[in-house]
Amino acid sequence: AQNITYLSDAVKTLPWLDSYNQMDLISQIKELHLPLNHERLLLDVLTSHFKNPVFLRSDNVMESVSSTPIITFSSHLDSLLGGGILPGEIIEFLGEPGSGTTQMCLQLAVDCTIPKTFGGRNCRSLIVDCNGDTCEIRLNQMAEAALAHLNVITSNNEEREVISRLTAKDMLNNIDTVRCTDYTQLLALINSMSEKCDYGAVIIDALATHFRHEFDDMRQRTNILAELSNKLHKLCMKNDVSLVIVNQVRTGSEGGVQPCLGESWSHTAHRRVFLRRVSGDVYSATLMKGEKSGETTDFRISSRGIRDCPSQATSMK
Repeated sequence: AQNITYLSDAVKTLPWLDSYNQMDLISQIKELHLPLNHERLLLDVLTSHFKNPVFLRSDNVMESVSSTPIITFSSHLDSLLGGGILPGEIIEFLGEPGSGTTQMCLQLAVDCTIPKTFGGRNCRSLIVDCNGDTCEIRLNQMAEAALAHLNVITSNNEEREVISRLTAKDMLNNIDTVRCTDYTQLLALINSMSEKCDYGAVIIDALATHFRHEFDDMRQRTNILAELSNKLHKLCMKNDVSLVIVNQVRTGSEGGVQPCLGESWSHTAHRRVFLRRVSGDVYSATLMKGEKSGETTDFRISSRGIRDCPSQATSMK
């Protein structure tokens, strides 16, 4: 708090601040990768001194802190993520084929539609399918399972009234899917949502698909990725969107696996989560970037979707 007071006093001495591009300022603050609460405080201090603050005026920004996160249906995984995925946040899931990244995307899309009465976000979600992997049958399975779970936990008249009118079809009607077959379509889609986005969550599976093999000029790829990163941050901040990105992995020069898209791209997401299959229906999630970096927990992918393992303990790696 004392540091914030000092910062506030210092900001008052900066006569050029009001002429500074506010969107560029947000992007630069995002690149610091501060804890979310520190980031919000810093934005609050800075925007309070703009003569003509635009959308980033902290009423909007601070509201995100208390807004409902998107849960995963695994309490252990949600705990690893600090309660879930917040509005205005970019989270990146990465892993090898079969590591559960697409299943995670489908589950999060369904969970966005949970009514507020049950502690859900009750928002629309968009799945941006870069691989052609989105399975409507699997989405329906997860929606049916989520609805069954809500029926089980219903405990009062308000919840009973809501659940009596809710169907899996209603939940699926709040999930849109768009297929992007190359990076130009992806950029055009993000551009179309930059000013106004009707979705509470945008889920891109898998962004790396169109950037691993479509470029001979790596400098051009780096520049396009930097532009895309900036646009994604603006999309999140201006519209309070939760952005979920799936990245792929490659074999590193010294063995093991590394995230694709290079070092500069690694600064895009606020948090990065590495997924891998352990055995059978058991998977693990390791937070590679974030407040609990290095912590790992297990979860299951069952016929119902993402769930806790019957017995598990969170461990530090």
